[in-house]
Amino acid sequence: MNYRTGFSLHRAADGAFESWTGAGCRLLDGCLALDAACAAQGADALEYYSGPYLYGEATSPELLAGFPFTACIPSWNAEVPRGSWIELHLRARTGGVWTTWRSLGVWAPDDSAIQRHSVEAQDDDAARVATDTLLLTEAATAFQARFRLFSATADVHASSSKQGDQGATPVVRAFSLACSDRKPAASDIVPSPPLRAPLAGARGKVLGGVPRCSQMVYPNGGNVWCSPTSVSMVLGFWRNDDGPCETRVKAAVAGVYDHVYDGHGNWSFNVAYAGSFVGMEAYVARFTGLDRLEPWLAAGVPVVLSVSWNNDEGRVLSGAPVPKSSGHLTTLVGFDEDGNAVMNEPASPSNETVRRTYDRSELERCWLSASGGAAYLIFPTGVDGAGLFRRTVG
Repeated sequence: MNYRTGFSLHRAADGAFESWTGAGCRLLDGCLALDAACAAQGADALEYYSGPYLYGEATSPELLAGFPFTACIPSWNAEVPRGSWIELHLRARTGGVWTTWRSLGVWAPDDSAIQRHSVEAQDDDAARVATDTLLLTEAATAFQARFRLFSATADVHASSSKQGDQGATPVVRAFSLACSDRKPAASDIVPSPPLRAPLAGARGKVLGGVPRCSQMVYPNGGNVWCSPTSVSMVLGFWRNDDGPCETRVKAAVAGVYDHVYDGHGNWSFNVAYAGSFVGMEAYVARFTGLDRLEPWLAAGVPVVLSVSWNNDEGRVLSGAPVPKSSGHLTTLVGFDEDGNAVMNEPASPSNETVRRTYDRSELERCWLSASGGAAYLIFPTGVDGAGLFRRTVG
């Protein structure tokens, strides 16, 4: 299988934003933050917002890709208090020419100032935006990112003068880009064997303490809540929250909804929600096989996978609770002794039936051919995520 993935990680803790430039922003403990003292004032009507606001922007240097890529998915971890929001733009260099800037989403954790949303109608001959993914007509060798930070708080200028208090001021802690080739066809996928010692395999390891939560127990929409339900299980695991699922699930549902996509499956918004919690990091990445996830499970990190199957058309996922899905998020919590995938499957009819085991090769084909191996990695800052990414992506 000739399929490549890459991952570009930029964290304030590593000094990554020191080389970014712009206006109306400043570094705050290494993070990108709106600087109310020199932010611009805006009055133009924005989608889902009208009224005065302050804004600043910060742009990365030109960043080289590890290989010529045709698709990329951004992630960000940010603290965005009530009354503020952020927007991410990307552009890529193809054939020595830069595409125009494309918005990859307007985000806030609540609706106090603006409704989070992806942006439509940005397609041209060079690239298109598919909700959370920039798709390029020709392979790109470099990219740039630009954050715009907004505040609608009327007294932000006054509050910013009080010993560093920035009022309703957003702060970006991390940014990443998952780059890849076009996703492989199911017929081209060669299943990966389980890793063997001394590699960091996870055969026979199943993480205890991951809550078992079904999306299907909620009427009026629960059948499309696979992504926030999966995110809520992983957050519950890290927060040692073994209470009822409903509170966590409904909080995640409210925190990831995309008002333009009109759904809960925006990958970037899901990890932004998970990464908005204090002490947490969360990113979308793409992988070339389940063997690349074994070190994550060996390190104690459950992983959310984006899959698709149709048992009637030969794209089989034996043991799945429904015969087909055009797009679904499910949670990998370990591997059995044969290397098959042990899952917390949110599409199960009840919380008691969430635990399932999927055939390794079937799941791998349903994952790689559906989403190009897209996965959510959600973990506390104490986990060596940067080291795991270096070992497993690409």
